[in-house]
This record gives sequence, C-alpha cells and structure tokens, in this order.
Amino acid sequence: MRKYRLSVSPNVSRTVSSFVSPLVSLLAVGCGDTSSQMMPPPPAPTYLAVTASDFAAGSGTLSLLDPETLQLQKAIDQIDPSSTVRAADKKLYVLDSSHGSLRVYDAADNFKSPKDYPLRKNGIVDAIQGNPHDIYVDSAHGRAFVTLYGSFGSTQVKATTALAVLDLGNLAAGISSFVTLNVGATDSDANPDASQLVGCGDSLYVLLQDLDRNNGYKPAGSGRLAKLSLSNPTTATYIPLAGENPTAMSIFAGCDEAIVGSAGDQLGGMLSGKSGVERVDLRNGKTLGLVVTDATLGGNVSTLDASDLQHVFADVSIKGPSGYNNTVFAIDAAAKSKGLALLGPMNYVPAVAVLGGRLVVLSGGKANPGQLKPGLYLGTATGMALPSEPIDFGLPPSSVALVSR
Repeated sequence: MRKYRLSVSPNVSRTVSSFVSPLVSLLAVGCGDTSSQMMPPPPAPTYLAVTASDFAAGSGTLSLLDPETLQLQKAIDQIDPSSTVRAADKKLYVLDSSHGSLRVYDAADNFKSPKDYPLRKNGIVDAIQGNPHDIYVDSAHGRAFVTLYGSFGSTQVKATTALAVLDLGNLAAGISSFVTLNVGATDSDANPDASQLVGCGDSLYVLLQDLDRNNGYKPAGSGRLAKLSLSNPTTATYIPLAGENPTAMSIFAGCDEAIVGSAGDQLGGMLSGKSGVERVDLRNGKTLGLVVTDATLGGNVSTLDASDLQHVFADVSIKGPSGYNNTVFAIDAAAKSKGLALLGPMNYVPAVAVLGGRLVVLSGGKANPGQLKPGLYLGTATGMALPSEPIDFGLPPSSVALVSR
C-alpha cells in the first residue's frame, strides 16, 4: 500500500522508458572532397535524478548523479519531503503528494527554473486531498496521466477521480479531465487505490491495489491492472491479478508480458501465500500466476524491477518486533526460484530500478542497528551483489528517475 509520508513504486519499464532517448543526427565532416564521412555526435549525458527526504525535519531535496563518473550535484533544489520524481522528454516531473502539485524542470535551462502547477479540479478534487502517486507523460498526444491515491480520510478520490488527465499545453489549468476506473467487487471504500503507471506501445497500464480503507487497508481480494489505449483513453479494460496489493510492475520488450510484485497485508506483516512475484500475459490479458509467493520469499514484496525473466530484482520486507528489515533478492521468474540476496538488510527501500543497464537500490529511512546506511546503491543488473557502501545525498533517498540532457 501507499505509505503517506514516503514516495514508493518508481514508474520504470524495460520497454517504454519514462524518458526520451537523445536523437542521433548525422554530422558531415570533410572539406574539399566530393565524399564526406558521416559521424554521429557523442550521446547526450544522462543523470539519475534523486529525491531525498527528512520527514522529521520537514525537508526534501532534488539532486543529480552522473552514473558514469559518480559526480554528484547535491540539492539542486529544495522540495517537499513527500515528493516523487519522474522523467520524460528531457524534463523532470516532481509530484508533491503533500500539497497536490507538480513541479517541472527542463534540461534546456539546466533544471534551474522549475515551474509549479496545481493538481486539482475545482469543485471535484481539491489539491490537498489528491495525494498524487505517479505520472506518465504521453508527449505524442499532448497529455499526462496522474494517479490520485487519496489522502487519509479523503472522500473526493474515488472510481471517477482516481486517474487524472493533464493537458501538457496548459498545465496551469490543473486537471483537465478524469478517466473512470471501477472498484473491486469486495472493496467497500469506493477507491480503487490506483498506484503505478507504466506505458508500452499504445497502451497505458494502471496498477490497482484494491485495499479496503474501512478494514485497516487490508487487501479486498487480488489486485488488478487497468489497461487504456493512449490513442483513445476513455474506457479501461481490466486484467485480474493473482497477487494481493500489487506494488510494482515491469514490462518486457514487445509489450507482451509483465512482471508484477505484490505485498499482500504488508502492514500486518502477514505471509498468506497470496502475494509475491507473478507473470502476466499482457497480449491475452491474463495472469500466469505467482511464480514465487510471499511465504517462499519469507516476506512481502514492497517493490521490484526486472531486465528479463531471469533477472528480477525484488525488495522483500520482513516485519519484526522493532520494525522492518528489507533485503533485495535476485529472482528467476522462469525457473520460479528465489536467488541470492544482493543487498541488505535495510530499514526501508522506496525503489529498486533497472536504469541505463544498472541496478539502482534506494535505502531510505533511518538505519537501525545492523542495517545498511541510507543512500543510493549502484551496481550491475546481472544478479551480482551490490557494493555495500552507498552514495550519500545528505538525506535518505526516496525516488529516482533517469533523465537525459
């Protein structure tokens, strides 16, 4: 489920990136010759944009890290501690879930002059009640989609308002419209708990957690995927999932299959065998079932990402008497097996992401005795253990995105 003071579930996909790769143009070189040699320019640099937060002090920062040189531009801006960063079209989009707003940074001015926009629809959803969770930018159609999770006690976010649509040409107007999502049959709170957004081809997928707020945020049955056509995003179709409380998904090349992680009753730390890691057949619109359950993993999957079926990287959260221990494991979804522990234990893991061919793990919160320090851990996405010394952002990191300049 969504932790209100923390940003979770990064919007990353192996097939459709949340950023636009730099265009490669051909440059002609040579002079005084009828022939010319065509040489491509060097690739545009890419950066890991990282939000970091100290909730006790009420502070948050946005930083940029060069994953090649590890050069860090720390705290290029001060942001709300409950913020999530995404990237598209050489821009950064930072969702402020505390105030219900969107801040946009542009590489054209070196990310130095951001603009703020409200995420509200007058008379329907107030910004403070929205609790925006994720954003997907559809530049081809001039739109962006934002999942509204609903703040604690909110009655404005429901099936008809959980998925907001923004006009990229008029962000100052706030929410332009909504796409209605239905609520699970046994969920009594009227809110589908829309979380992660992942696009692939002409389709946009919305992860629906179907948690019952009238029952302590426990799962009201298995979660679902809502599927929209980006060309005509008016009506959603649904793919029932095997796992309860889905927390993250990754789509493979070709848009035919996805891996979905689910946390079940994570607040209670219960291991019922009804959540874990599952394969989903997107082409035929059906789950292929859980390949590894929470009982087998020994904990709840809070987030994951994957580069292929054999390389799934999942954070497994284990609730103990003094809090949570989090460890990232390699999972082979084809062999249905849990592999080696790659990193841990940690207090909190807001994101596991495969970005630019690298495995990125964020360790957040305050480390308890025996836990790794907060920071960003960077390694290869091959199933090898990550270095145990993090990159320090001054504050515990909370979300990450890859942006090109």
